[in-house]
Amino acid sequence: MGILILSLYFAGIVSFAQGIPQLLFANRKDIRLVNVTGGKPNVTVVVGNLDDAAAVDFMYSEGYIFWTDINIEVIQRAVINRTQQTRTGIITTGLVSPDGLACDWIGKKLYWTDAETNRIEVSNVDGSYRKVLYWEDLDQPRAIALDPFRGYMYWTDWGEVPKIERAGMDGSLSTRTVIVDENIYWPNGLTIDYDDEKVFWADAKNSYIHSCNFDGTHRKVIIDKDLPHPFALTLYGDNLYWTDWQTKALHTCNKRTGIEGKIILMDIHSPMDIHVFDANRQPEGENPCGSNNGGCSHLCLMSPIPPRYKCACPTGVRLLSDQKTCADGVEEMLLLARRTDLRRISLDTPDFTDVVLQLDNIKHSIAIDYDPVEGYVYWTDDEVRAIRRAFLNGTGQMVLIDTEVDHPDGIAVDWIGRNLYWTDTGTDRIEVARLNGTSRKILISENLDEPRALCLDPERGTMWWTDWGAVPKIETAYLDGTNRKTVIDRDLGWPNGIVVDYAENKIYWCDAKLDKIEVANMNGTGRRVLVKDNLPHLFGFSLLGDYLYWTEWQRRSVERVNKKSGGNRTLIIDQLPDLMGLKAVKVKKAEGTNECANSNGWCSHLCLYTPKGAQCACPMGLELISKGKKCIVPEAFLLFTREQDIKRVSLSESHRVVPIPLKDIKKAMSIDFDIGDNRIYWTDGGDLPSISRAFMNGSSIEKIIDFGIEGPEGMAVDWVARNIYWADSKTNRIEVARLSGASRRVLVWEGLSHPKAIALDPPNGYMYWIDWSQPPKLERAWLDGTNREILPVQFGRVYGLTIDYTEKRLYWTDIDNKCIESANMLGEDRKKIVQSDIEKPMALTQYQDYLYWTNLEKKTIEKANKTTGNNRTVVLEYVDSVMDLLIFHGSRQSGWNSCLGNNGKCSHLCLALPDAVNNTDRHKCACPTHYTLDSNNRTCSPPKSFILFSQKTEISRLIVDDGKSDTAPDVVLPIQSLNRLKAIDYDQKNGHVYWISGKSKSIKRAKIDGSEPEKNVINLPGIRPFDLAIDPYSRVLFYSCSLNNVINFTHIDSETRGTVVKGNFEPRYLALNPEKGYLFWTNNDVITRTLFDGTEHVDIFVSKLSKLGPITVDPETNVLFWVDLEDQVIECGDFHGGNRKQLFSGKADNNIQTVVGLAVFRDYLYWVDNDKRLIGRVNKRTGRELKFVQGRVPNLSDIHAVINLDQVDVLKHPCGKDNGNCSHLCFTKESEKAQCSCPSNLVLRNDERSCAEKTTCSPDQFTCKTGNKECIPKQWYCDGSADCGDKSDEADCPVCDIGKYMCKDRECILESQVCDGKFQCRTKEDEDGCCEKESQIKCADGSKCYEKSNRCDGKYDCVDHSDEESCPDIVSETTTQSLSAHVIVAIVVGVFFIIVVIAVVFACRRKTPDAHYDDHVMIALTKHSNSSETPNNTLGKRSKKHERKPLIMTTLSLGSESANVYDRSHVTGASSSSSAVTQYPKETLNPPPSPVTDRSVCAENFFDYTTNSPSTIRSFKHKHRRRHVPPPPTTPCSTDVCEDSEPYFRNKYFNNSRVELNYDSDPYPPPPTPRSHYFSDIDVTSCPDSPTTERSYFNPYPPPPSPVANSDC
Repeated sequence: MGILILSLYFAGIVSFAQGIPQLLFANRKDIRLVNVTGGKPNVTVVVGNLDDAAAVDFMYSEGYIFWTDINIEVIQRAVINRTQQTRTGIITTGLVSPDGLACDWIGKKLYWTDAETNRIEVSNVDGSYRKVLYWEDLDQPRAIALDPFRGYMYWTDWGEVPKIERAGMDGSLSTRTVIVDENIYWPNGLTIDYDDEKVFWADAKNSYIHSCNFDGTHRKVIIDKDLPHPFALTLYGDNLYWTDWQTKALHTCNKRTGIEGKIILMDIHSPMDIHVFDANRQPEGENPCGSNNGGCSHLCLMSPIPPRYKCACPTGVRLLSDQKTCADGVEEMLLLARRTDLRRISLDTPDFTDVVLQLDNIKHSIAIDYDPVEGYVYWTDDEVRAIRRAFLNGTGQMVLIDTEVDHPDGIAVDWIGRNLYWTDTGTDRIEVARLNGTSRKILISENLDEPRALCLDPERGTMWWTDWGAVPKIETAYLDGTNRKTVIDRDLGWPNGIVVDYAENKIYWCDAKLDKIEVANMNGTGRRVLVKDNLPHLFGFSLLGDYLYWTEWQRRSVERVNKKSGGNRTLIIDQLPDLMGLKAVKVKKAEGTNECANSNGWCSHLCLYTPKGAQCACPMGLELISKGKKCIVPEAFLLFTREQDIKRVSLSESHRVVPIPLKDIKKAMSIDFDIGDNRIYWTDGGDLPSISRAFMNGSSIEKIIDFGIEGPEGMAVDWVARNIYWADSKTNRIEVARLSGASRRVLVWEGLSHPKAIALDPPNGYMYWIDWSQPPKLERAWLDGTNREILPVQFGRVYGLTIDYTEKRLYWTDIDNKCIESANMLGEDRKKIVQSDIEKPMALTQYQDYLYWTNLEKKTIEKANKTTGNNRTVVLEYVDSVMDLLIFHGSRQSGWNSCLGNNGKCSHLCLALPDAVNNTDRHKCACPTHYTLDSNNRTCSPPKSFILFSQKTEISRLIVDDGKSDTAPDVVLPIQSLNRLKAIDYDQKNGHVYWISGKSKSIKRAKIDGSEPEKNVINLPGIRPFDLAIDPYSRVLFYSCSLNNVINFTHIDSETRGTVVKGNFEPRYLALNPEKGYLFWTNNDVITRTLFDGTEHVDIFVSKLSKLGPITVDPETNVLFWVDLEDQVIECGDFHGGNRKQLFSGKADNNIQTVVGLAVFRDYLYWVDNDKRLIGRVNKRTGRELKFVQGRVPNLSDIHAVINLDQVDVLKHPCGKDNGNCSHLCFTKESEKAQCSCPSNLVLRNDERSCAEKTTCSPDQFTCKTGNKECIPKQWYCDGSADCGDKSDEADCPVCDIGKYMCKDRECILESQVCDGKFQCRTKEDEDGCCEKESQIKCADGSKCYEKSNRCDGKYDCVDHSDEESCPDIVSETTTQSLSAHVIVAIVVGVFFIIVVIAVVFACRRKTPDAHYDDHVMIALTKHSNSSETPNNTLGKRSKKHERKPLIMTTLSLGSESANVYDRSHVTGASSSSSAVTQYPKETLNPPPSPVTDRSVCAENFFDYTTNSPSTIRSFKHKHRRRHVPPPPTTPCSTDVCEDSEPYFRNKYFNNSRVELNYDSDPYPPPPTPRSHYFSDIDVTSCPDSPTTERSYFNPYPPPPSPVANSDC
């Protein structure tokens, strides 16, 4: 490849000698060189594998080719005169749409335009010293050309005011002038004729090429109205060359006459920019910058002003007074945090160009600050939950804090003390750390609601912050968190930003809810409004010098005002989305000092300066030694709980109290710790009782037990086996679990009245607890709960209990006897330690020689000698509501047992045993409650058969073993978010519990062990599930719906679902017998049996039923059980309605009241009674052996028995594998073969496996249910001869002869016996609604009776007029007259209405012009339906009777009308390559001829088109808004309505045909590229205008007004 390029290079020299040029052009995916020396052009790919090359230029003397890539937003360079081609990125950041590119081959500079940022920039050819030259009054700059001999540049602008401009290459404003602004529309191509001093340009809209002098005079037409879509233009000798998008070709013509035109090269994929690659186009000339770079320190640029050059500085850097030297970098800077990047804006220069910092992995930056000493930028990221830093050049990026960070809204750098402060609105804390992230300490964690912005005054040692919680306020404190004060707490909404003015002693803040900026003195006085106009949603806030700076979410802008007057308001940047915090800084100037500046104030960790001087501080877990400079790890410290917090106290003389930062504590009760992983554990007895844990620094808070726990008052950690024990004083249980909360087991549940404190002795295998029974007692047991014994100690109510492991003694506090006592581990050798002046001793702990206890009456924590009670000292005063305390030290958790290594080889729980039990193992493996220990005595197996019962908000499991005593009590299943449970069932295969949620009216499921979160199974609008039942074989869930009165089904392993019972029924309670395929359900006062598909409907129990409750099936005995709630009885019978008997009556003893669930488990029938709050059972055969299994169980809703089904047996069932190969329903009847069926809206296909749509029969026909799906006349139904292939026409027919009446129980009586005054039907319906007199007849609707003599008398006696129906054809005179009158009136009214309609239509047509269709109007098309399979109608052999019947065959036509697909081409003249024209309803002022900005952030779906030419959708333009463009939506997430993140799309060029662009009269001339402000008249493609205030988006649910804040000083 390199050799080929080199040969082409020399070929160019030959071409030049012959006067024939080589053409260099961009082809989007590559750059090509065309040699036109011969007849057929020779094309060579110079640079390939590009993304979207647009503009191109070269530097012939250096062998450089430069190009812009629109897609990846870069400018790149390649060297073509070398054997090895190299590709280098020159400009790789800060570009959005670099449409134009030009090389200054004399001054060795690179110039380019950006149509998105609306800038013209320059740099050295290696990309260094980049500078913005022009940024004002640019709209869509495109092509650019240079005249370095004269120092001018030329460019086209095809924005709102199309034009061609000229200006000095040095960026001087005085030289800038418009040379062409008339008869110009889409000026695309531009080139310069240096010899004739002419400018040539091509206009893609007006289809011409014109020329003019350098000053715009002597304009001349070269080609007019004869170019399809010219794009780029170049010149050589007497010829012009250009690319055309529509012809996809290179063209040429004479530059003076426009004639001699021809096509040089055709069939180009996507021709873009073009240049003549020839040394003659870049002749040598004098370089005024050639000697010593013109004496310039950085850039030396050609200039039209003598001395023809000018020194310049990189963007943002100021040129010094000598006009040669640039300042040493930016002096004043504005740092911006955007959602996905950080940017800097120099305040030294007027262009305010934003430059993206080269940083990685920014997800959602919020707050930003800067350290002027080391030059680090610090920022918070809300998505990755971290605080980071990096240098301005992008190096040194590192994570400082990434643990226990939730929503870090504010950040502030103490540049003197070298500390970093931040607020966290998630953890509600203000914290501090060293600037490198070490020595982290929580300063304030109490009474913070939503802390946000943070500001420091390091020189004076104070900080300020805003809080936009329920009570918005501005507070201040010293830098060590002390001396906290509220400065302002009135008339605040969402105070987002705050700054302090050290020089003026003022604080400023911005309020995003009240839409204003205010100022006050530092003490809150002198408050006044500084700015209040046009501030929809303020967010970031900063101060530098005399100016306040802020970011505005809805306007997407950065602005500033004078801090004193509020005037001189300046727009820094506009239309930049996702703005968050900002910080205005002096880059290299750090002011102020204090004591912490020198050697960190001699502190070992943190030096926090305050008005009282430097204060040394320690990170969590360390304590200051006596001199207050050095932090050490404390030997021990005291922990105590109060109702809503947990605190630690130093045991040193200072007794300094430090709160542990824990959230959401409601009522802390007991506390313990695990020395192994430095965690604390506590119980919470609030509204939602739980046991939680966290590290000592407050991090990693997690609830480990929050189910089935009601009164956790005592708790202790087994630090050896790593188990946790607790006593529940409300459920009267002692339980154990792993420290993670797993493998929970009930140890003691009998003989407990009110267990309180609990203490463990793991090395010796014992536990001790206090029970507030009558009288109170102290008990001991092994750690597995066995071998309980009551110790011989008599006392009053004991609250605190602790063990001295060294002396092997027990200590306790006696509230009634007001003393602290002790005994040995057997309860003997009892001694009183403290017995005076101890009114109400509560919590108790021991450490070394001392006992520590709380005195609830005195509100103190005290200590005394553990043996004598002497040396009594008050450790802490004025502490109320202390519930528990302990000493955190390793000596409190020493010792060993055999559970220490590998959990004793136990799979779940290892419980240590006393020494005397087993000298080999000294431990016992145990299982979670209801699990059984396997034969290896190490592993556990879950229960296979059990009972589930539900309450309002929880589901519990109960194990009943009638051969033994109760093995364990019920346990609550660990399933979250249960609410208003109505019915439950269980799937044994997957271990899922299913339930009906009355709150959400849905059916959900979850794993029984809580290992998977809940999932919606049925959550459809318009349903209200009442009961459910699961078939374990076909894995189908049936449920009744009380809203629609149907029974539906769904497969629990798929999405297949349907309806099996509907009609004039009210199905409620369900029960299944899968072995026979029976579905039982209650229907008012009837119990009905059908097959699973709803067929073979039989009412099996209909009499003597009043108010039916739940039903259940015993598959073992084939018996159905039900409850009659009104009669308070439980009855049973067989599946066919026989052998009915009353099993149990609760009326006499009031043992049944409101039974809500029935279940059969082994030999017993169980029920749950909501009003009685109990679970009862009786023998299922005899109704005897009544037992109340559970009592005092509130809010019961259902019960379900789980009988173990071997999955091998399940697979043997005909429906057990793949649903019996049925598409919908599978069941077995009496045979053992699988029978497939369908829901009510489908029918079975001929394959007898799958279902299809039902055949539609006419109303006078009967539809056969299965088989061939034919239709037969209705009179053939139940005529005694089967006509359907499946014989369904003779199924379920009446069984009574003619002249007889069938009762509900299918008993037949004579019709003459109906309404004869006597009951012949057992169900008594034969006398229902009968008339009282024999002379009367009942109306057809049953509403009333009338005399037989009034039949057909011409007068209506019945509401339904049935008394005058089917009468002889005789009409009374009165009736005839009345009818005639009605007819006359109807005719008159109808004629008048027609006349009015005609008049209105005529008037409207005169006033309305011919309508034009807009392309964006939705066109309704008739779809071609795909024919689905229709079952064939076939006839079997028939009898003679059948032959006499005309069989009516009905087929369903699945075809549909065809319609022509709507064609846009005839309206717009669009070619096949421009399908996007339909997006533009009318011609706009200036559609662009090339890549443009997509300003419509909502129009994503409208850009889903394809073309044969390259297309580019531009990204969002952030400079200024045009009058056609509706204001963009607010940002970021909390206010955006139309975007997820960036509100713009990547650029793609778009091609248009000539037909599209040539006719101004066309109603739909589309632009050649998508551009949002051309959607101004299409409501559907643009976002609504931004609200005038942010509140219109947030109310009535306000914050966050951000998710962030800005810190600043």
